Amino acid sequence: MAYLLGKKEFWSLEFKVNRRVPIPRPETELLVERALSFPLPEHPRVLDVGTGGGNIAIALAKELPDALVSGCDISKSALRIASENARRNQVRNAKFIQSNLLVYFLKKKLWFDLIVCNPPYVSEKEWKSLPRTVRDFEPKKALVAGPSGLEIIEKLIVQAWQCLRPGGYLVFEIGTGQKEAVLKLLGSGWCELQIISDYSGIPRVCSARKS
Repeated sequence: MAYLLGKKEFWSLEFKVNRRVPIPRPETELLVERALSFPLPEHPRVLDVGTGGGNIAIALAKELPDALVSGCDISKSALRIASENARRNQVRNAKFIQSNLLVYFLKKKLWFDLIVCNPPYVSEKEWKSLPRTVRDFEPKKALVAGPSGLEIIEKLIVQAWQCLRPGGYLVFEIGTGQKEAVLKLLGSGWCELQIISDYSGIPRVCSARKS
């Protein structure tokens, strides 16, 4: 329905969507809520990895008007939609950059106080069993990580560690049944680990702080 209408509400904001970006989902608002709960500096630098249509980055930019928010995506067409959504919602403190995960920022040696991400976390096997409303319409690359579903999350954790300031926060979504594996991936060096369940009681939002 969202693709037919060409729009979807998220965080009480309206976002343009088409089949080049995944549809924003209500449970992702939990990620935004968690990100906003941290004691950030006065002018924080925030990064939304795999921004898609920009809904997370724009919601955070609205709530943190003194922040410099960046959204990145590997897809140029997704970035065009994200930029349009920023204009639609009159957000001026967010910019969008093409990057494969955090590679661009690692090369530029840029640091952040908060990194958020709704990564692909569906496995190839799970993809085949998803409802047709998802499988036949939404971009597969934005949802499927690989054989295990953890491939992108593993890279995200490693790269985020290199891009976060000491004491900075990482917040990201995880898939069903991934809680224990993700906690192992975080390993040592991270502190204040917490996983929040979604409205169905499924562990969904993971957060950690760089010690």
